[in-house]
Amino acid sequence: MRVKIEDVARRAGVSTATVSLALNGNAKINAQTRDRIEAVAKELGYRPNPYAKRLAMRKSRQIGLIVPDIENIYYSALAQHALNELLTSGYALTISTSMNSPQMERRIVSDMIGNCVEGLLIAPVEKPNGDVSYLDRLDGAGIPYLFVTSRYPQLERPSVMCDLYAGMKQLLATLHAHGYRRMAMLSGSSDVYCFDLRDNAYRDFLREQGLEERRIEHLNGVRYDDSYRFVQHMDVEGVEAIVCVNDMMALGAINALSERGLRVPEDIAVAGFDDSIFSRVSPVALTTVRQDVHGMAVRAAKWILDLARDGAEAEESLRPIPCEVIVRRSTGRLA
Repeated sequence: MRVKIEDVARRAGVSTATVSLALNGNAKINAQTRDRIEAVAKELGYRPNPYAKRLAMRKSRQIGLIVPDIENIYYSALAQHALNELLTSGYALTISTSMNSPQMERRIVSDMIGNCVEGLLIAPVEKPNGDVSYLDRLDGAGIPYLFVTSRYPQLERPSVMCDLYAGMKQLLATLHAHGYRRMAMLSGSSDVYCFDLRDNAYRDFLREQGLEERRIEHLNGVRYDDSYRFVQHMDVEGVEAIVCVNDMMALGAINALSERGLRVPEDIAVAGFDDSIFSRVSPVALTTVRQDVHGMAVRAAKWILDLARDGAEAEESLRPIPCEVIVRRSTGRLA
């Protein structure tokens, strides 16, 4: 368990303010007291937190949020829920979109530091990002940050996200129980953590069930148009169900299949992920996986507020938030 400044103060028999002054070399603290406090700090293994010092110098009452695509209702809902949570605590939310560009995300991080945000929530880009060294600047500036919805796996940093692996497995198990065996999958770029989790779940489930694995189709984007254009020319011979990594892609697949004269679910079933509004306004109501976006946003907002207010260190990620499969007409049942 991390040693806190209160622990040092209690052991040394002084106030936390005195500990802070002593460890920062303030001349108001006599040498004997300073030596005693430093000895206690060393004995307990106390490490001063750079966040606390930084935040003591200025209070912007601003929390930053970076999302890849604000037009995506998944991210706009995340932003709205986080905003609602922060407003009740007297903080404002500064929202920026990286437009799925690592370069843009780098620039925004620099801007957030310049604007003296007290904490930062980052929804990573949905493209491969091999160099995330720019995030080290946040540590140097004493600004705590958390990942939300996904993470950059090369960084051992805390994240708040739903259990995407388990959610995809639950969806595939539901389709399997409905009689589907030959399932194709439309995903985003490989080497992106949130997509890799779902891809791995797909491969693992088919292997565990002894089913034939079709090649995962890694599209350049995960918007409606990306899947719509792909499915217009997709080889669907023998495919019983198409599984997409979000509802926008599933909607694009349904409309492309319809234009080809194929019925959903009578000829080919389609399933999505996220349980967005698209799952309910689709021409055929979508079977999907519900992510608790509200719960994720609230948990992330509360956590970053704790870090911003108390200068505490984020020690570890919390357990992923469970997903729920929502069955609708787009998957039907095989005879």
